[in-house]
Amino acid sequence: MTRTALITGASRGLGRALARQLAADGWHLIIDARGADALTDVRRELAQHTSVQALVGDVRDAAHRAALATAAQASGGLDLLVNNASTLGPSPQPTLLDYPLDTLAEVYAVNVLAPLGLIQAVQGQLKPGARIINISSDAGVEAYPGWGGYGSSKAALDHLSAILAAERPDLRVYAVDPGDMNTQMHQEAFPGEDISDRPAPETSVPGLIELIGGALPSGRYQARNLPQPRQGGAQELRVALTVADYPAAVRQYRDGLGLPELSAWDRPDGRGMLLDAGHAVLELLDERQSASIDAIEAGGAQAGPLRLVFKVADLQASGDSMVDHGATVVRDPVDTPWGHRNLRLRSNADLPLTLFIERNDTDA
Repeated sequence: MTRTALITGASRGLGRALARQLAADGWHLIIDARGADALTDVRRELAQHTSVQALVGDVRDAAHRAALATAAQASGGLDLLVNNASTLGPSPQPTLLDYPLDTLAEVYAVNVLAPLGLIQAVQGQLKPGARIINISSDAGVEAYPGWGGYGSSKAALDHLSAILAAERPDLRVYAVDPGDMNTQMHQEAFPGEDISDRPAPETSVPGLIELIGGALPSGRYQARNLPQPRQGGAQELRVALTVADYPAAVRQYRDGLGLPELSAWDRPDGRGMLLDAGHAVLELLDERQSASIDAIEAGGAQAGPLRLVFKVADLQASGDSMVDHGATVVRDPVDTPWGHRNLRLRSNADLPLTLFIERNDTDA
């Protein structure tokens, strides 16, 4: 199943760098920026890897936010919203006692009100367990003289993010400090200075990817202090339970244990639900759904009530390594209807295992 992300301010800097990575990973992208030419260039680049919708506009404009929400609805909903569009304000920045209040209001309109307005506009399109990333700054927590306008706006965005996370525990809401970067905005903050020693925006992307794909709780993070996504081996563990009484199991694990629901489905071939269990995902399956999965990835061989599922970076390499260490292949890798490529094995303890990667549309 293709994942969809909406990224504002995607024509340059961090927004563009993140969009490039998500495009390479097969995400469908909805991107915006105020500059039509720059946004067209980015759309053309990203379209070589994935499907992209580019909408020119200003996030302060309610009509533009409504257009982004309509695009999200047409795409089947959002797995990820990144509020990246931002403004520095005057450059060089005035001290607070000299800060024009009408200009400060514009900074808050872009950096605080517009992100909240967009979240409000797309709230009906956020899928269960969707991620919201609000790009913040160390200026939101450090009292830098001359940064009162921008810094206080980011502090407000941080607290807005924290309250939203408390109000919507079903979502993952992150405020993220990407760190100093060699970007146009950073150059505007230091007019006439050489900022070539600052890291490129791409150095902050792995931390964002960890938040997008990992199980970290809502909160404020520094992108470069986050664990880097693993390049090999297992990236995610799912414990798949086949249950005879599916509603009772949902009540027990989701409601009784309080495991947050990540996603759920009810299809002709059966019902299932993914629950966040901290460092792992609990996957509940009714018997029809389990039999359907067995038919697809194991040719009908029954897994039984318990199966371990691992998301891996390289299906072939991980499968070969498992076989080298005592596992046996039940069936060659298969492409599934839910957008994965799966390999069914049995461990040397006769436990059924599934290895999978998320399949890009171009892999089909």
